[in-house]
Amino acid sequence: MLFFTKKNQIKLSEASRQFWDYCRVEREMSPQSVAEYEKTLKAVIAVVGDVRMGNFDQKQIAQLKKDYAEKELSPNRRALSFTIVRSLLRFCREDLLLKVIDAELVKRPRIPKKQVEYLTEEELKKFFQSVWGKARKDYRFRAFLAVLFATGCRISEALSIKTEEIDFKKREVFIIGKGKKRRKIYFNRWSVRCINEYLKTRTDGNELLFVSFKNTKWDRCDAGRTFRYYLKKSGLKKHASAHTIRHSFATHLLRKGVGLGHIQVLLGHSDIQTTSRHYLGILSDDEAKRAHEKWMNMNNWL
Repeated sequence: MLFFTKKNQIKLSEASRQFWDYCRVEREMSPQSVAEYEKTLKAVIAVVGDVRMGNFDQKQIAQLKKDYAEKELSPNRRALSFTIVRSLLRFCREDLLLKVIDAELVKRPRIPKKQVEYLTEEELKKFFQSVWGKARKDYRFRAFLAVLFATGCRISEALSIKTEEIDFKKREVFIIGKGKKRRKIYFNRWSVRCINEYLKTRTDGNELLFVSFKNTKWDRCDAGRTFRYYLKKSGLKKHASAHTIRHSFATHLLRKGVGLGHIQVLLGHSDIQTTSRHYLGILSDDEAKRAHEKWMNMNNWL
């Protein structure tokens, strides 16, 4: 009894530290995700105080809701915060064996459904063709954009590709994706050509496909800035980021008639709902009608 009494004296800060270690080691979450969890829980402690986990209840939840309303945090930000709090409570109950409030009692706000952002095939073509310069940075960006759209990989995955691991004959390479899951991504002839043109400008000997001009791994933030620079230069008015290309990849395949299950595998998702909810742009009524006419043609039945 004394053991459980002492355990329930654990404060929010200590439980959070153990939870971060659990996320790193057991759940094998990415450093970026763990950093987001740390940032969020430190913000929670700043609002409710470093209370004992046994005393963390609806009072603290109400404090958080009031604080988020006063700060006018977006529904997405609020939902993420409460999702992390729920995960912490489950960890405390199931792994630390603490007597804490049931995570299901922590209600997340509803997130308004927003349309998936993506670039159409015509917009992507215009974007790509606007990068016509002959400088090394131009060749690098053309290759980067081609890899993102041809494979649908994440930015971090593209920046971690090693040139020697690419099978140029089969046009494929194994990568380590989110959650340290190993999967294969596939290039097309266009993207391979862009890669080879870029590699001809390189004499550094670095094993990575994409490198900075200091011969180090190309920084994700710098890659994002470079994307915004070329997007503005292209004249396209639509808001987009490098991650938008992943959405565009999925939507492009859907419009070409590729099944949702295949798209899920190509994106490296373990849950098909993630694919449909976050990565597929909404098709128009005309596109739906054309698909219906194609796949529901029973004229040969007559």
